[in-house]
Amino acid sequence: MSFFEPALSPKEPSGHRLSQAPVLKNALSFRLHEDAFTRSFNCMVGGLVSGAVATFTGHPLDTIKTRLQAGHTRYTGTLQCLKETVKLDGPRALYKGVVPPLLTYSMQSAILFSTWQGVLMLLHGGNRSNTPLGKVFTAGFVSGLATCVVATPVESVRCKLQVQHDASRAYSGSLDLIKKLYRAEGLPGLYRGIAPMLLRQSFGLGVHFFVYEATKGAMVEEDAPEPVWAQSIGGSVAGAVSWTFVMPVDNISTRIKCLPECQLHNRSKRSMLGVASHIWAEGGAKAFYNGLPQAVARAIVLNALVFPVYENVVHGLS
Repeated sequence: MSFFEPALSPKEPSGHRLSQAPVLKNALSFRLHEDAFTRSFNCMVGGLVSGAVATFTGHPLDTIKTRLQAGHTRYTGTLQCLKETVKLDGPRALYKGVVPPLLTYSMQSAILFSTWQGVLMLLHGGNRSNTPLGKVFTAGFVSGLATCVVATPVESVRCKLQVQHDASRAYSGSLDLIKKLYRAEGLPGLYRGIAPMLLRQSFGLGVHFFVYEATKGAMVEEDAPEPVWAQSIGGSVAGAVSWTFVMPVDNISTRIKCLPECQLHNRSKRSMLGVASHIWAEGGAKAFYNGLPQAVARAIVLNALVFPVYENVVHGLS
């Protein structure tokens, strides 16, 4: 008997404890799987709630950003775009295309956060407080790729609805747009611009989570409780940095998605390199950052809400 092995009681047969070992091992394995499932479920619910809050709050700024990027109308800036949009189509125009993202961005956010936590658990185990930032980036990168299944068709519908004016409406709503897009191009029409979306979502969300955890780490001591203000600041900084990082590829993605049907067969206007050359010809490097102020302002406001909502929903469920 080793020093660390407890002695058997007089009434306990020597084989009894050995026979219990597989039972204890199976019980522990079940508990670990149950904990992992519960954590994933909590993250999914937190993502759903925070995604709904983010979509409804930030959609007006997103509409302005999309109209500035699409190139259909020449706007001098944010205020002029806002004035013209409200003047021509009324205040409700700022919420054009809100239904698809409101219904699906919550699902996208649930996929994002649950995948992020799942990959972190695979890479580093259950303790998130001291996870190396390289692993945080990798988890964000993978979760960004996972969201593209939902994000790409939603962005296609949202962008085309946001840029149309009431005076020349081609689509009566989301369902009408999906039907016409599918009739014209089939399923690939909904996934038009998938290449720049994969780049935007993967690298963008990798940077996003990296900056979020790094910013919190600079303000809060390791293993100390995270105050809501630290989560808000971390989210705002992460949103501003990540959108600045991906804005050139986001401009390319928006152009491809908003391409008029009459230009669908022009390969130079559907490829990333072709669209990039068109944008460069219009205004050089600066043109790739059309819509940046609106995207950054929206990201600062939204992520100051999203991360505290997510973290506190998950904490409350746990």
